[in-house]
Amino acid sequence: MWSKLDPKRDIPALRRHLASYTLSNFLHGEQGALLATSQIVVAAPTPDAKFYAAAQVFDEARHVEAYDRYLREKLELVYPVSPYLKQLLDMILTDGRWDFKYLGMQVMLEGVALGAFGVIHSTTNEPLIKAITQSIMQDEARHVAFGVMALKDAYREMAANELRDREDFILVASRLLRDRFLSQEVWERLGLPQKECEEAAASSEGMRLFRKLLFSKIVPNVKRLGLLTPYVRKGFEELDVIEYESWEPSA
Repeated sequence: MWSKLDPKRDIPALRRHLASYTLSNFLHGEQGALLATSQIVVAAPTPDAKFYAAAQVFDEARHVEAYDRYLREKLELVYPVSPYLKQLLDMILTDGRWDFKYLGMQVMLEGVALGAFGVIHSTTNEPLIKAITQSIMQDEARHVAFGVMALKDAYREMAANELRDREDFILVASRLLRDRFLSQEVWERLGLPQKECEEAAASSEGMRLFRKLLFSKIVPNVKRLGLLTPYVRKGFEELDVIEYESWEPSA
């Protein structure tokens, strides 16, 4: 398929659309984070958590503004939210349990975003998006760290049936986060054979490595929370986001 593309017309257009798709979903993820964090201000059980969430609302608003301006003024192309990302955001925003909002937004969604930001920052040659990414990474690293701190004792004495809800949520969220990077909407918009492109993207060695890098922040934090159970480990292996030998069994 690549060899059939016109190097002067098709390939630049494809790269522009792929860049827009990726950054558009960062924008939509930050919009979701803005809403979820505002909910945490209300739902968090301690004053310290409420105070931190209030500060994070301001961070997320700045991130939304930065991505929105870059997409509109530089790329002049904005994609709608990926259905996979939308499903995850809906799950986080509609669940009333405070720990689900932390687990879904701070640990899962922002953990994957932190991995993706790291890849973009280390590979892009475009100075503005590199600077934007670096600034946002600094904020997101604090957000993820605070989310892990807030949840560090939440699951220690939890009943088995309630713990299974969290394990299932982690695996559903991981599948949605993995699939959102297959760029389905790009292939469709550019008239490329969608199924063939998705299969090529999903099975490529580059995407396999990318998935591991994306989840490099999630897996250790899930383990720190005591949620890297045999059930979750098996699910991660089936999703191809963890190497079995890379992680010690959780206590």
